[in-house]
Amino acid sequence: MPRSFDARLAQAAAANRSLLCLGLDPDPVNFPAHFAAGDPGQALLDWGRRLIDQTAHLVCCVKPNIAFYERYGAAGWEALRQTIAAVPDEIPVLLDAKRGDIGSTAAAYAAAAFDALGADAVTVNPYLGVDSVAPFLAYPGKAVFVLCYTSNPSAAAIQEFGSEVRLFEHMVQQAMTWGAPEQVGLVVGATRPPALARVRTLLAGRPCWILAPGVGAQGGDLTATLRAGLDAEGSGLLVPVSRAVIYADDPRAAAQKLRDAIEEERARGRERALVPPSPPHPLTPSPQPSPDSLILALHDAGCVQFGQFTLASGASSPIYLDLRRMASHPALLRMAAAAYADLLRPLSYDLLAAVPYAALTIGTAVALAADRPLIYPRKEVKAYGTGRAVEGDFQPGQRAAVLEDLVTSAGSVLTAIQTLEGAGLAVSDVVVLIDRQQGGPQNLAAAGYRLHAALTLAQIVALLEAAGRVTPAQAAAVRAYLTP
Repeated sequence: MPRSFDARLAQAAAANRSLLCLGLDPDPVNFPAHFAAGDPGQALLDWGRRLIDQTAHLVCCVKPNIAFYERYGAAGWEALRQTIAAVPDEIPVLLDAKRGDIGSTAAAYAAAAFDALGADAVTVNPYLGVDSVAPFLAYPGKAVFVLCYTSNPSAAAIQEFGSEVRLFEHMVQQAMTWGAPEQVGLVVGATRPPALARVRTLLAGRPCWILAPGVGAQGGDLTATLRAGLDAEGSGLLVPVSRAVIYADDPRAAAQKLRDAIEEERARGRERALVPPSPPHPLTPSPQPSPDSLILALHDAGCVQFGQFTLASGASSPIYLDLRRMASHPALLRMAAAAYADLLRPLSYDLLAAVPYAALTIGTAVALAADRPLIYPRKEVKAYGTGRAVEGDFQPGQRAAVLEDLVTSAGSVLTAIQTLEGAGLAVSDVVVLIDRQQGGPQNLAAAGYRLHAALTLAQIVALLEAAGRVTPAQAAAVRAYLTP
């Protein structure tokens, strides 16, 4: 019997010192210079063979996307079959097909992937349950990668569904009961490091390969992906990269650079593992998300919008930040709270003070993440009840770190600080998620306060433009708006 996908993958990863997976997404329409004119089937085959020849010693897996071949009909199908056959025997092939159906239809899909095309593993859509996956698991030595949390922008609307147990978490629990352990892997997007870390936690040490698409063109951060997704042995994670390698001027050099970057982070992880960790506080905040993953999550949730908007000041803006929406996205709120907690860690303060109203929800999440008490200055003092200007328990002379969702000119922050200081509190530091870069830091500094921001508006626009989320024209409009 041929060696299993799992065994070949582990051996290739060890032999090539690589977790890099070569994604074959041939696109002659948008990248015509990389393909010869004439017979499309032959052009696809020649292109694929060249890439395999240049990178086989640098990768542990090859992942052709079936859709890019199927679009060319019979010629594309035959090119895919021959491309798979051209992959060296020691490198397994994972067919990206996302099949999902039941009964004889699923069996036919499995036969096409494994018998007709010769793939070693295939991605599957589990929406129909185990019935749609079982026919693939009937092939000894073959494997499936079950879609769990995908890398696309709107994934959270479906895959975060649920309260006690979210849908993607339930999917992990279900998939781990299907087939033999070595037959089932998971797909979790590199654009979702918190979800990736959660999946690894749910696996509870069980060996399982995770395919993490999204590094590169989709904006996934490589370091954050590796830190969230590697298992205790520094393995178990496939990092598929397509465009950054297959359309590079020098695919071998591009693959080498990525392979080496992955290996460097794995080495750092092994060094960290040698240092015994300090006993954690029960409310120690989660690791800070990468800025890239936080920006993409904010955009996914509609917290960053592009167009023409009228601000509270009456001014017109080509970008609108609505951070109140974070309250409806628990995973995003946790990411933001971790970013605040990381900024707060080196500061000296006794309690947190959230500026009404947008920062009240954020402030609660940050207080839980940082395990610090929370107060807030009222915008208006009621004529009844206690009539307090600052709500919460505090003592005059205590130092408060002020939390706001974002800062523009810092007018609202300075008003809140005036209320806090009027109640006898001391303030030195202001912490925000986003600096709109419109005078806030300078105005605060002039008044004697320090601003600490997790993100800047320019940083957000640059990442969203690089990830293809906004057009160059939209990005240029925001940059012009920020220019004095």
